[in-house]
Amino acid sequence: MRLRSVGVLLALSCFWFLSPAHGAARHAGNSPAQQVVTNLVVVTNTVIVTVTNYVVTTNTVISTNGPVAEAKKKWWRKASVSVQPPDLSWVPPADTFDWIQLKSGEWLRGRVKGMQDRELDFDSEELDDLAFDWKDIRQVRASRTLDVLFVDGEKASGPVVITPDQVTVSGTTPQVRPRGQLQSLTPGGAKEWNLWSGKGSLGLTLRSGNTEQVEYSAQARLQRRTPATRFSLDYIGNISSVDGVESANNNRVNSEFDLWLSRRFYLILPFAEYYKDPFQNLSHRVTGGVGVGYDLIDRPNLEWTITTGPAFQKAWFESAQPGEPTEKITGALVFGSRLDWDITRRIELILEYRGQYTSKEVGETTHHSVATLSLELTKRFDLDVSLIWDRIAQPKVGSDGVQPKQDDFRLVLGLGVDF
Repeated sequence: MRLRSVGVLLALSCFWFLSPAHGAARHAGNSPAQQVVTNLVVVTNTVIVTVTNYVVTTNTVISTNGPVAEAKKKWWRKASVSVQPPDLSWVPPADTFDWIQLKSGEWLRGRVKGMQDRELDFDSEELDDLAFDWKDIRQVRASRTLDVLFVDGEKASGPVVITPDQVTVSGTTPQVRPRGQLQSLTPGGAKEWNLWSGKGSLGLTLRSGNTEQVEYSAQARLQRRTPATRFSLDYIGNISSVDGVESANNNRVNSEFDLWLSRRFYLILPFAEYYKDPFQNLSHRVTGGVGVGYDLIDRPNLEWTITTGPAFQKAWFESAQPGEPTEKITGALVFGSRLDWDITRRIELILEYRGQYTSKEVGETTHHSVATLSLELTKRFDLDVSLIWDRIAQPKVGSDGVQPKQDDFRLVLGLGVDF
């Protein structure tokens, strides 16, 4: 019992000694013990203040979901939303120029050179020749006469106004059509040169020293376009020599005339091909025929076309086995495909294939394929990398009894020029 009483008294004494009232009474006497107790109380208050600050800080973190965060969210939403182009209330002056408006709202003044294959060619008054994807054109306003072709084959001529929704052609018989029915545009009375476009690519390899080697490769493509027709002429060639001895010599020329019946379907009237490769025992080979073409995919940045048709073929061989003819005429079935993909504004991938099924005497089946990756360096110049594959399933055996190899592969790096 005594021990319990003593413990209780000691506890009560410590509690009173540490209490704020006792500290205040002793502080009035300015004794050192009073200062220690007062410091103890301050430390205790400091701890409490620290906890209070922690709570305040916690409230600050929670408050990030309040007005500050909403302001940040609004700023982020504002940055991610594209600016809408102006309305259609403003129109350019009625002068002798053509005007086009981009989807960004900017206007350009100049001359419309033509629109086909979803690409508009425009000669700007200040920026010279430009080419735009049709999807990037918001309006076209031309006070001079343009020839217009619609997807149903109907034609119209006169001043043209194209808005995001419709096409209006003024003239003797005004027409208003939905914009989606427009197929092509051509300036009325345009000069012949304005109907042509093309591209050429040249590669050259020179080597000297222990081996003297010269290798030349070239590709070229010409097109003439009107609202309803398209004429194309393609060339690809490769010539090389090692120590003055020719090691390769092949040349191919293709031509095609297309008559559009609708936006995707057209007739080929006619097509022709010339091919020469002495190393495959082909002195000359000529193929001609008719066919049809269809656009499987027709998008602003992706086009895929297939073609097919019957043809006649005549081949002249460098040499032949005894008793066999050195030339042969036969029928052929021709088929082809072309895929044109604009990966970006500056990078384009073109995959082109042409095949022929003929008789065994002239090779049975022949294949020609070109894969080209084109990088736009400037407005006029491109860097082209092409992989070319030629195959004849049954090459003609020459007088020496040797059958040429079936496949030829070439990797060509060239500098291309657009015009």
